[in-house]
Amino acid sequence: MVVYKAPYDEYEFLFHEVFDVLDLAKRLGHEDLDRDFIRMVMEGWGNYCTEVLLPLNEVGDREGLVFESGEVTMPSGFVDAWKEGVEAGWFATTCRPEHGGMALPQFVRNGVDEIAISANMSLSVVPALGLGVYELVTNHGVQELIDHYGEYLANGHWCGTMCLTEPHAGTDLGIIRTKAVPQDDGSYRVTGTKIFITAGEHDLSENIVHMVLAKTPGAPEGTKGISLFIVPKLLPKDWKSGSVEGLSRELSDARNGVTCSGIEEKMGLHASPTCVLNFDDSVGWLVGELNSGMSLMFEMMNRERLATGMMGLGLGEIAYQNALAWARERRQGRDLKGIRDPSQAADNILVHPDVRRMLLTAKVNNEGCRALGVWVGTLLDQLHSDEDETRERAEALIALLTPVVKAHFTDLGCETTSTCMQVMGGAGYCSEYGVEQFYRDVRISKIWEGTNGIQALDLAGRKITQDLGRNLRYLMWPLAEFIEENRDIPEMAEFNKPLHKGVRGLQQLTLLMISQGMGNPHFLAAGATDYCRYFGNIMLAYMWARMARVCLEHPDSDFHQAKLASARVFFSRIYPETISLGANIQAGHKDLMNYPEAMM
Repeated sequence: MVVYKAPYDEYEFLFHEVFDVLDLAKRLGHEDLDRDFIRMVMEGWGNYCTEVLLPLNEVGDREGLVFESGEVTMPSGFVDAWKEGVEAGWFATTCRPEHGGMALPQFVRNGVDEIAISANMSLSVVPALGLGVYELVTNHGVQELIDHYGEYLANGHWCGTMCLTEPHAGTDLGIIRTKAVPQDDGSYRVTGTKIFITAGEHDLSENIVHMVLAKTPGAPEGTKGISLFIVPKLLPKDWKSGSVEGLSRELSDARNGVTCSGIEEKMGLHASPTCVLNFDDSVGWLVGELNSGMSLMFEMMNRERLATGMMGLGLGEIAYQNALAWARERRQGRDLKGIRDPSQAADNILVHPDVRRMLLTAKVNNEGCRALGVWVGTLLDQLHSDEDETRERAEALIALLTPVVKAHFTDLGCETTSTCMQVMGGAGYCSEYGVEQFYRDVRISKIWEGTNGIQALDLAGRKITQDLGRNLRYLMWPLAEFIEENRDIPEMAEFNKPLHKGVRGLQQLTLLMISQGMGNPHFLAAGATDYCRYFGNIMLAYMWARMARVCLEHPDSDFHQAKLASARVFFSRIYPETISLGANIQAGHKDLMNYPEAMM
């Protein structure tokens, strides 16, 4: 049986001791937000996830989906669980009050995202997509669209999707063929096929609102000619033509020219429908300006990339908890230094250094990622600051850290779930213990929302050079300031010195990537993935050093001393990977590109 305990205490530590989120919240207008309220929200959401969603996770994996006559039926219990979340208002917590939400800060959303993913990743992606569509509509849609779709998208009565990929166009969206023809009444008729559409068809909600990339007649070539359209599965029952202004939310029985022609059979996420959607003269409305579709969709995509990163953490965390629970009960062999428990036929496997190596690597990477996730959440909130400098800094750091969070968290999530299976031996490979499902489910996270190779190229090829290196400067300043502030604290030396060395290495490798990459883009591309991982390790090192600095002030607290022990594991066992990563980057591209293609 799968076990899971939501990490409330971990978030309390990060929110209130490491990042002081209440001070930030008050500066952003959340004067009534306090520690008790945040904890209450986290625990209420956690109870819903662990009591309602978690028991359905194995059910969904075992039963899968039913696809028949263009319709998808979700596994047993999923529809009722969704309705319970809608009725409780859980999906609207970060949305605007006028749409039934509480406008909670984004740092809270990152925390609840992790818990939902741990409990049931297949279902957790649905509200995440709905929130993405909600934000696009409310930020860029005309008032008629906001009035009609805002509240129902916020509370989960209606769900949402993002429709980008086509059978012939994956990452290269400039060659999409979906067309949107303007009508005299101000609407558009959308025609085309989209593939790999998560939750494109299901019976959780009565309507699904699609965000579709398409080109209008005569649009510029490539991505500059792409526009964004909102295309609902079902139109209002009283809609005849024109906009949806003033229309009821009672829906027509007939589909709006949107049909699902199939769902994918996948390695994991068996309860998450991945659909082929056909748009046949479907009614839609323009969102934002004409030909601005790519920039708008990237707003949603970049937020989803951060959410995808949290998937690596969420499944890594529940895999760790189950591997640890199993290890505490498992007895095999004896401590190599002598019998630990003579009353038993064997010692507990936690006496074995290699078991501890695996479990502590999982634990420490999870906790480092969680800290970085909270920091990025606070940066997302700072985008709404009244201070221009604060917004500019937050924007630069989010741009820089988005590919790192997406790639590094999901890489580690895949490694962690695999490692946790290894801890459990043959039991880890058996479905009854659950961890092998987490391994299968998390694997898509390295592919979703732009593969991790694409994220690495985005980081190395665009984000570090953007605006003459502005993004990187905004990161280097707080890193340098932190290192200098802790230089003369003896207890911080074991954390501060390796961080300083790693930051200097990052600066040198960045200059190398830029200088060599300008002359030969193959050099930059060959080192991009290793550079992204190096960057991720530096960010976790910064998080662990910040956490260590706080914990040194609490010598009598078991919680804080355990955190210090985790920081030491990170710097002694995980962080040295940066040395080999640096060597890989410096090795360049020649051995890769000169290898005879015919011999591959």
